[in-house]
Amino acid sequence: MLSKIKDNYSKLLKSKEFKNSGFLCSIFLMSDINEVDNSKWQIDFYDESSDSITSYYMSTQIEVIPKSKVFKEESTKIEELKLDDVKIEFNEIYEKTNKLLEKYGDKVVKIIVILQNQRHPVWNISYFTNRFNLLNIKLDARNGKVIEKKLIPLLSFKKE
Repeated sequence: MLSKIKDNYSKLLKSKEFKNSGFLCSIFLMSDINEVDNSKWQIDFYDESSDSITSYYMSTQIEVIPKSKVFKEESTKIEELKLDDVKIEFNEIYEKTNKLLEKYGDKVVKIIVILQNQRHPVWNISYFTNRFNLLNIKLDARNGKVIEKKLIPLLSFKKE
């Protein structure tokens, strides 16, 4: 899957749709759990001068999602993602996180995957489950080690 991401990135850079504004900051995927292999990745570029992100949805045709403001804390710095620094395939990460998921006994409904740089490349995986839980696991994209994992009941966000 990493080779597919790199191929899409290369295809984007050569396309007429590419705006050449900013730097690569993340690769994103949101999918039903049983559609992961067929889902399309989104490639995000951050423009520091306007503090905005332009996204490219890599489908049959490249769909440009115009600049949008970044949702982040003001002190957070968006870092450049260098795909050559990513050494661990998504498929390997996916298997590892699925094993962690088995401990909770929840059935996964949706998955969100973000490949980003947080001082080093990180696979940030979020699973939404049938028990209204969110399992978030961050793994080092250089060696596959778990950096952080947390299970959050989604109903805990409900206001009383």
